[in-house]
Amino acid sequence: MNDTTTNETSSSAPDLADVRVTVLGAGNMGGAFVRAMLSAGVTAQNLRIVNSSEESSQRAAEELGASAGTPEDLSGADVIVLGVKPYQLESVLPTVREALQEDTVVVCIAAGTTLDSLAEPLGGHPQVLRAMPNTPMAIGEGVTHLMASPDASEASKDLARALLSAAGIVVDLPEDKGHAMIGAAGSASAFVFTVVDAMIDEAVRQGLPRPEATRVILQTVKGASMLLQETGDHPAVARGKVMSPGGTTAEGIAALEEAGIRPALAAAMNAAAQKSRAMSGE
Repeated sequence: MNDTTTNETSSSAPDLADVRVTVLGAGNMGGAFVRAMLSAGVTAQNLRIVNSSEESSQRAAEELGASAGTPEDLSGADVIVLGVKPYQLESVLPTVREALQEDTVVVCIAAGTTLDSLAEPLGGHPQVLRAMPNTPMAIGEGVTHLMASPDASEASKDLARALLSAAGIVVDLPEDKGHAMIGAAGSASAFVFTVVDAMIDEAVRQGLPRPEATRVILQTVKGASMLLQETGDHPAVARGKVMSPGGTTAEGIAALEEAGIRPALAAAMNAAAQKSRAMSGE
């Protein structure tokens, strides 16, 4: 698999208007995936949600703007999205296997699994992919790590990328990079939330009203990120443009370094990656 990053589909990307998708389990992440696929061009009538009960399926479909389905909708689907909890996979995979056609694409978004662990229950079906998004996917600003079985076709991978095109960026990397991606993307949004929370609290301590402190910090973080993306500057270069010799920013940066911000963030990312390895039995 080539290591690529995409945030939009190519001119040869598949037309999603006629693609039939059945989502098995539309919880938080499954629901975000549904919204992304609808935004990417899958029609509401072709996107069916199958939850644990008819009532739950109907409720999720109404909330997300899709259609409620039944397990029978697995048959005939072009794409089956496994959005169930990891502990539920074992019980649903036999049903999925029975519904598979030769070219059915299976996309699993459950954490704590592997492509190898999916292979046998699905009868060695080649068109199996894993997609690990982070929570900003819900607003179209996520990062999704896309992993494909060795025998998955380019057409299957292109279809998965197209379905995720409205969710943010898609990063194609081998499965063995998944633990690093947990630290860099999957868990990292929560690390950013923690930093933002601390900055807001300190702005309040310095005298800003909390509503204004929140608006200011959120915009500052957003603006800093967008500036790096737009200019392509290395973060150290961008930081240097703000710092004046002996100035306030230089003093603040010195305090950050003295407090150990780099090792603290590195420790958080490493801890998340190591926990991911432990959960997968490595």
